[in-house]
Amino acid sequence: MTMLPPQDDATAGREVAVRIQGISRSFGPVTALDDVSFDITAGEVTALLGENGAGKSTLLKILAGLQPPSGGSISVFGEEISSYDPNTVLTRHSVAIVPQELSLLPDRTVAENILVGIEPGSRLFPAKRRMNERAGQLLSELGLDIDPQASVRGLDLAVQQLVVVARAVARECRVLILDEPTAMLTPAEADRLFALMDRLKANGTTMVYVSHRMPEVFALCDRLEILRDGRHVASFRRDAVTPEAAVAAMVGRELGHFAGRTAPAEIADAAPALQLDSLSGRRHQDVSLEVRPGEILGIAGLPDSGRVELLANVFGASPASGGRVLIDGVAYDGRSPIASVGRRLGFLPGERRAQGILTTMSVGDNIGVLTTAAFARMGLIRRRRLNENAISLARRMRVKTASIDQPITNLSGGNQQKALLARWLAVDPRVLLLDEPTRGVDVGAKVEIYEEMFQLASRGVAIVCSSSDLPELLSVTDRIVVMCQGRIAGVLPTASATEESIMALATDAVTSAA
Repeated sequence: MTMLPPQDDATAGREVAVRIQGISRSFGPVTALDDVSFDITAGEVTALLGENGAGKSTLLKILAGLQPPSGGSISVFGEEISSYDPNTVLTRHSVAIVPQELSLLPDRTVAENILVGIEPGSRLFPAKRRMNERAGQLLSELGLDIDPQASVRGLDLAVQQLVVVARAVARECRVLILDEPTAMLTPAEADRLFALMDRLKANGTTMVYVSHRMPEVFALCDRLEILRDGRHVASFRRDAVTPEAAVAAMVGRELGHFAGRTAPAEIADAAPALQLDSLSGRRHQDVSLEVRPGEILGIAGLPDSGRVELLANVFGASPASGGRVLIDGVAYDGRSPIASVGRRLGFLPGERRAQGILTTMSVGDNIGVLTTAAFARMGLIRRRRLNENAISLARRMRVKTASIDQPITNLSGGNQQKALLARWLAVDPRVLLLDEPTRGVDVGAKVEIYEEMFQLASRGVAIVCSSSDLPELLSVTDRIVVMCQGRIAGVLPTASATEESIMALATDAVTSAA
C-alpha cells in the first residue's frame, strides 16, 4: 500500500539519492524486513517512521553498512552498494549515520574525533596544528562554536552529537542518517541541532530522520516513509498528510484523540503515600514534596537539574546526604533497591539498556525477576506458575514477543520498556517512580503506557513521572514540580501550566510556588 500523492513542481524530476529495492532481512525465523522499496530524494529530509519493531533500526543498519540485507539492493546516487561494511559505505557511497549511542573517543580532542582516520600528516605523527585549524574551519562553516582542542569527555551530550555530525561532514558525506537525535536533548539543544540540519540541507546534504516526535517530523521533514511490521506501507509528502493520518498508517488503526489526565477530586484529601522531607543527595538539596495515592506528580527540569538523581535517591540506588523519605507516613531509613521492592516502591530508570533490562535473560525472566520468591516452594522455583504470571503481565502491557522465552534483546526498544513496566506491575507497587517512561517509544506504545499509568493511579498507586518531554507532563500529570540547579523552583497545577511557564522556572527566569 503506497500513499504517494502526485509530485508537485518542487519535487518533480529531483535526483534520487538512495533507491531501496526489495530489501529483506531475516534473523533465523524472524523476518525484520520484507520486500521494502522506496526512493529518497536528493537534498531533502526524509522521515523514516514506524512503531518500535517496525524494522526501522534494521533498515538503518543496512543503509549504514552495519549489516547486509538478506535480499534486495540499495543504490546511492545510481551506484549499487556491493559491500556492506561501514567504511565502504562511508568512503565510497558517502553515507554516514549519527546513531543513538554515539561512537566517540572520549579521551581525545574534538579535532581528533572529527578527523580520526583522515588526519593531516600521518596516523602515527599527525600534524596537530593543521588538524586543529582544519577542524576549526569546518566547525565555523557549520556555525558551531566548539573549541577544536576541547576534550570530548568534558562536553555534554548535545555537543558530542554535533561533533559526530561534523565528523560525517568532514568525510564529505552526502547522505546523513539521524537516528532519534533529540531523544536525550533539551528543547534548546534540539533547536541547535535543527539549525545545523537547516545549514546542511541548504548545502545539498540528503538526510534520513528517525523520530517518534511528530512535531519534529512535521517541522523538519519533506517526506515521510512509513514501515509497519517489516513492510513499507505508505509514502507521504509532508504537506499532503496530517499527523493523525501518519500515525494511523504507522499503527494500522486510528488512535483517536488522546485525552489528557483529569485528576479525581478526592486526591487532595488523601494522606500522602510518599513524602520527601528536605531530601538531599547527588545534584539535589533540600527537596520536600508529597505525592498522594492516585496522584501523578510530574517532575520537570533541565538535564543538570537533579531530577533524575532525586528518583535514584528515593529508590535507594544512590546515597542520601540528608533529609528523610516517608512511605504512608512511616520513615523509610536504610534505603536500598532490594528494600524498596519489599516496600512496593518501584523505579523505572530512564536508561533502560544500561540500568533496566537484564540483557542475558529472556523476556519472561526480565518480567518475573523481582517475584521469583513468591513462586518458590522449599527453595525451588515453580517455573510454570512464574511463566504464567509473566505471560499475563506481558499481555496486559501488550508486549509484542513471539514467546516470553526469547531474549529480551530481540525486542524493540518500546517493547523492552513495556516489559520493564510489567516487571514492576508484578510487585503490585504502592509508589512508582518513572524516569522518561516513553523515551524512544513509538506513539502507539506511548498511549498504552499512559493508559496503564492512569489505570494504576485509579487503583491508588502514587506515581512520580520525571520527563524531559513537556507535552507529556502536561498530558499525564496532576501537578508538576519544576527543579532548577538541584532545588525545587516551583510547583504548578498541570491544568494551568504551560511549556513556557515550566521553562521559565527550569531556567531560573522566575520563582513561583503553588
